[in-house]
Amino acid sequence: MPTNFPTFTLRSRQRAAETLQARNQLIINPTSYEFLGIDCRLLELDDDGKHLHPPSSDPSAPTFFEPRGGSWVAPVVPNLKHVNRLRAFTEGWESIQEHPLVQDLYAQASHVSSGLEWMFFQFRRQFYPPPGDARVPPNLRQLSKWLESGDIVPSVFARRFYAAIWGSIRWSPGNVFVPKTLLYPLGVPPHIMITILIGEEPSEELFREEIMTLTAAMITRLEGEEFLECNIIPVMAITIFGHMKARVIEANSSHQGLMIKKSQLFDFSTNELANKSMNILLGFMCADLVGDPREPILPTNIVESPQEADKVEKLKGGTLRKMFGERCPQVGPDAVSDFPIGAGG
Repeated sequence: MPTNFPTFTLRSRQRAAETLQARNQLIINPTSYEFLGIDCRLLELDDDGKHLHPPSSDPSAPTFFEPRGGSWVAPVVPNLKHVNRLRAFTEGWESIQEHPLVQDLYAQASHVSSGLEWMFFQFRRQFYPPPGDARVPPNLRQLSKWLESGDIVPSVFARRFYAAIWGSIRWSPGNVFVPKTLLYPLGVPPHIMITILIGEEPSEELFREEIMTLTAAMITRLEGEEFLECNIIPVMAITIFGHMKARVIEANSSHQGLMIKKSQLFDFSTNELANKSMNILLGFMCADLVGDPREPILPTNIVESPQEADKVEKLKGGTLRKMFGERCPQVGPDAVSDFPIGAGG
């Protein structure tokens, strides 16, 4: 047994206590899910990243995204212009962790996010095998159902949520996607895809930032003029943490609150694991948009009773607005644009 023990100064102890307290505030205790109106389940996937069960197998947890699986993702077409970048995101996952600029947890999340962006937007894929096929090889963005909408999107995040969503230096939404209009001539679905960067230790539990981002997007869609006939807003979120970890969330609003199916953590710490995880996430980003977001149907007659009025309010986002206010009490969902900086974390 050592005779001398390390001692901590008062400032060190205070800093450690503050770190632990901040960590506890980031993660939502699973025992509070029911109180908050969160129905959280495991997103069960097979080894290829496809749903383990058929979409209609559980009516209480409808499916709105159908991932293609990692094996569907075709190899990258060689391009001398981007050979170093491709090598970095296929063979450099182990060496990059020693780089001094990737020691910070948020920097680690940003690196994984950068790799995901390059693989989705830039590299062309061998979906049209030569010879005999003169078509230009597509990138995955072109084959997907999504159109990137930039960072601050009024149709996805109402202005009153901006400071709460983008007011932190530890986390922020990354890319925001909405369905391509031309693919849906009979009506664009309300589905959304978002990447979320959280510069914190990964956890299997839900983070407050994930819930805030999901609910802010759903409330905005439910209150907008574009999707008046929709009572359900499906959102796919790819959350990227420090230590090269990520997960997929399939979420949708309901009159009870928030239905969430979250995957286990995907690992990017080795080249082998990273390449497999990358293809699975890309398979999700190229998922088919399925399901009927119009159910349950809202009553079309004039609401006469308080009970029916309450039902309509819940279906159109009332439960989610309350949930957002409880997750971010400093700002509240009804404030306009005067959120205190850092309210989101």
